[in-house]
Amino acid sequence: MQLPFDIRKFLFGAAVILFTGGMYASILLGASDHEHNHDAQVESADQNADTSQTEGKVVWTCSMHPQIQLPQPGKCPICFMDLIKLEIDANKAALESYRQIELDSDARKLAELEVTPVSRKSVATSRRMIGKIEYDESRVETISAWTAGRIDKLYIAKTGSTVRKGQPMAVIYSPELYSAQAELIHATAAQAKLSARSSSIIRRSVASNIAAAKEKLRLLGLSEGQIAAIAKKDTPSRNLTVFAPQAGIVIRKDVVEGAYVKAGEPLYSIADLSDVWVVLEAYETDLPWIKEGDAVEFTVEAFPGESFNGRIVYIDPVVDKQTRTVAVRIEVPNPNEKLKPGMFVQASQTKSTTQDQSSLIIPASAPLITGKRAIVYVQHPEKEGVYEGREIVLGAKSGNTYIVKSGLNEGELVVSKGAFKLDSALQIMAKPSMMSGAATVPSESAHDSHKEHSSKHLGAPPIMISKLYFMNKDFEALHRALQQQNTAEVQALFTKIGKKLGSIETWMLEGKALLAWKEYGMLLSNDCVLGAEAESYKRQHELFALAHAHYTALKNAFGVQSMAKSLQPALLVPEGFKIQLGLVLNAYIGVSEALSQDNAEGARLAVKKLTAALHSVSHTGLDSTASKFWIDKKRLMTAGITEMRNAPDIEEMRKGFLTISNGLLDVTKRMGISLDGEVYEIHCPMAFGDKGASWLQQDESIRNPYFGSKMFNCGEVKKQLAVE
Repeated sequence: MQLPFDIRKFLFGAAVILFTGGMYASILLGASDHEHNHDAQVESADQNADTSQTEGKVVWTCSMHPQIQLPQPGKCPICFMDLIKLEIDANKAALESYRQIELDSDARKLAELEVTPVSRKSVATSRRMIGKIEYDESRVETISAWTAGRIDKLYIAKTGSTVRKGQPMAVIYSPELYSAQAELIHATAAQAKLSARSSSIIRRSVASNIAAAKEKLRLLGLSEGQIAAIAKKDTPSRNLTVFAPQAGIVIRKDVVEGAYVKAGEPLYSIADLSDVWVVLEAYETDLPWIKEGDAVEFTVEAFPGESFNGRIVYIDPVVDKQTRTVAVRIEVPNPNEKLKPGMFVQASQTKSTTQDQSSLIIPASAPLITGKRAIVYVQHPEKEGVYEGREIVLGAKSGNTYIVKSGLNEGELVVSKGAFKLDSALQIMAKPSMMSGAATVPSESAHDSHKEHSSKHLGAPPIMISKLYFMNKDFEALHRALQQQNTAEVQALFTKIGKKLGSIETWMLEGKALLAWKEYGMLLSNDCVLGAEAESYKRQHELFALAHAHYTALKNAFGVQSMAKSLQPALLVPEGFKIQLGLVLNAYIGVSEALSQDNAEGARLAVKKLTAALHSVSHTGLDSTASKFWIDKKRLMTAGITEMRNAPDIEEMRKGFLTISNGLLDVTKRMGISLDGEVYEIHCPMAFGDKGASWLQQDESIRNPYFGSKMFNCGEVKKQLAVE
């Protein structure tokens, strides 16, 4: 069976792009090609990336089956077509992403690629919707028969009649009503015959009968005034008059004179047209721009040139299966009743972001969208012909553009034409693509071969390793919030994790470390952006599973778990002791802040608070090893406090602060600490004649206590420390 020419032509083009662009790994024949795990692909790519120059070679491949690569001409073993000759380029760009592909000039021409810069601007969109005016359901009253009977008279005999509140509508003859009235009249007469000598039992019995008769009449639809009037009569009435419960227009009459009705059967429906609904149809693509409370302007053909306004009060949660639209309801005041139910309307809504809220914009043709993912291809800024696939989070679509929530920066060049051809080539190379599942995480076994790699080997600094490790506490908190179905807390924790991830500096990464970060860091960041917006419990659970998987893959790639022992306190101490250490740290930070601002007097006052906090720490409950360690470090910190107290100037005070810092840093690392927030070890290599000095902070904004204003921001964040 031979495939159509257009399909063969497309596959041939993909093959030419793939091979003239250069492959980093050979694609072997057979179904097992698609089962290669992600790490195996990366390993092969790394080996090729390490080779700066390789000899070019000729391969013979099939335009229908580009995975076939043979060293000599012949026929395809699958479809028996003649093989074509291709050359693999010898010069390859260094691999900087799992999703990277390189094309030479001929391949780029064949692919007809076009790129467009990512821009930032205010977005304005205008949506046009059609619909019609309907009754406000909350202003429609139905008059029903409260008792079975015969319609003796209709005061309102036509639909469309205008009625006022309390106006008589109909008269019903009801035997049941007659009987109930008779009971009340007889009970009232019996009460009148009671004398002062009547027993209390008889009095209570008569009063009970009157109350029961009144309640029966009330349940039959009579008002309190009607019931009071009946109690004064000598004979019961055979008819019941029905009154209008509100003013409005009679939109339905369900009975005629002489007809018998059952209890509960509708008689009339009255609509108050002082307010009406406008029900519009909105397309799915417009939903991101439509929110409850938005103002909408509309027109009707009956009043050309005149516009009306209302606000959206309801958006239907279900999409119409036939029209693929969603009903949007707005409430509109209609004091003059100009707007009639059934009128067709044309509505428009314009929304724009202000200049302060400008958005990143890409052409609508740039992203490849499948399910909840979107892939774009970004041109390398310095290497011609090199493109990197990237997963991004899209916002709303505005005309021929998409808003980008995450994943791109202003000025980057995205492929706006030909992206699918690049994706096809990556797919053939078994690299992550739109079709291969960007969210797929390698199995644990895929990382076994990398367990011998240390973080140093990967080029990851201690601060990055420690941040990734302690992020696990945020995931534990996220899991608890999910179990409690606390939507707001889940969204806040996704935001928190995303901010922590964004605070990690990655400029020093290279090789495998850079590849792992670009892939899993990208995916985890997008998970957090989506999780911060997710509202349904199901969607939050899905994103948590993805985020945790990507977080685990990120930790495995950097060997974070192998560093766990060095990041956790070595000594086991009671929680109460750690809380006391937290108070010491709070006082210590007051000293550090004063020194960083060259405030000697403020530092002396802060030292007094530090002294009180330090002496308040009780080491009761510590074992002998922990107790000895604490006593030694407390002695060291006390010596530093004494040195600061006796210091003649701020420079000498800083020497004493170094002693305190060394002691408290050792205590924090080996014993742990309990307080709100994080704790970081900061190091200044130039302090004290380039000998270097460290201190503790609860944030990463460096404020150097050893130099103050001379070099306020001198230093680097070395590590995040364990906090409970």
